[in-house]
Amino acid sequence: MAPLAALSRHGTHHEGSDEDIVTIIRKKLSELEPVKLPKGYKRPTEAQIQKWRVEDGDADFEYDENTRFVCNVNVRALRERLGLTQEEFARRYRFPLRSVQEWEQGRKRPAPGTMTLLLAISRKPKALAEALT
Repeated sequence: MAPLAALSRHGTHHEGSDEDIVTIIRKKLSELEPVKLPKGYKRPTEAQIQKWRVEDGDADFEYDENTRFVCNVNVRALRERLGLTQEEFARRYRFPLRSVQEWEQGRKRPAPGTMTLLLAISRKPKALAEALT
């Protein structure tokens, strides 16, 4: 029940189904800014995707309603919303400065675990900053 409590504005889980929570999460995720792709980026073809799935051992994996994905966070938009420079953002949240620069310039994408941390920062920046001090 602890993860559900984190979704409440007041830190306690209100009566309601988990389905209500999922609806709220989906609504909030849809409000996030889309990731801007680097110039010259070309989407992979279906043949490339299938080839990569085979190489990764995911060719037989079937996605369903229980499959969970980490959404993308626009690092530059998040940092600017917090009113921080790249250096301040990196120092406050314990990221290497070079990584922040590369994420913002589209040269690299944060790893899934880092993306989860960025999502948490986007929702509760003060709490995460306090937790990391």
